[in-house]
Amino acid sequence: MAKKWSGLAVRVLTAAVALPIVLLLIWRPELRPAFALFIGVLVAIGLYEYYAIVRTSNISPETIGGILSGTAVALSGYYNSLTLTGLALYGGCLLVAALHIVRGQHSVAGLASSVFGVLYLGWFPAHVNLLLSEPVIGPGLVTILIVAVVLTDTGAYFAGSLLGRHKLAPKVSPNKTWEGAVGGVAVALAGMAVLYKLAPSFEALPDWQLLRYLHIGATLSVAAQIGDLAESCLKRDAGVKDSGNLFPGHGGMLDRCDGLLFAAPVMYYLHAVAPVAAN
Repeated sequence: MAKKWSGLAVRVLTAAVALPIVLLLIWRPELRPAFALFIGVLVAIGLYEYYAIVRTSNISPETIGGILSGTAVALSGYYNSLTLTGLALYGGCLLVAALHIVRGQHSVAGLASSVFGVLYLGWFPAHVNLLLSEPVIGPGLVTILIVAVVLTDTGAYFAGSLLGRHKLAPKVSPNKTWEGAVGGVAVALAGMAVLYKLAPSFEALPDWQLLRYLHIGATLSVAAQIGDLAESCLKRDAGVKDSGNLFPGHGGMLDRCDGLLFAAPVMYYLHAVAPVAAN
């Protein structure tokens, strides 16, 4: 038990240091290029971790091409053009496929894992940059995304630890429970209610109705938990506990950002599909 609480203290300390820096990059307009670069660096690290996990299963992915392509896709979101990001995704997939073939590889698993890395760790996080590029409310949209994901993780951890009885996906992640999943959604909803109350004081927070905030919070929470389980599936198949050790107490980039990766496109398209109806 002491070890468990010691690990939690390290996680809290890491978050307390990292979150203010991230929020500063998000909310200062002159730092937007720095934020895009920050996302690019995280993506490159995440791709390195991902391909390392793939190689533990005796699969030979196109690592260097995948890292370069995926990072370029993520950075393309800075220009606020979904067409450009889509083109970058296609170009990245084309490049890693070509490199895979030129190297004389004929493994379906190697080709599939190479291309999936560009999609998973290039195209998914590109939506964070796309969100921040939205006029006026960009910082607010990214803040909503981060708050929903972080509170989901926090709520699921404590609810699961205190109340967890029924396993959610025991073959993938034995410690996760349905009680934890519900707790994650509940805490995320509470966070959305707080942001709704703060919205009149911050121009960048969208002028949405409370129901819209709650709907988006619940959807992001579910997407984040699916992303968490998806990354757990990758690690379990490879027989590794953490994807890396970039963040003390949290593991690697994939461990910390797995939920964010799945939730970012959801946030973007929920806003893009019905931005007027949201008001």
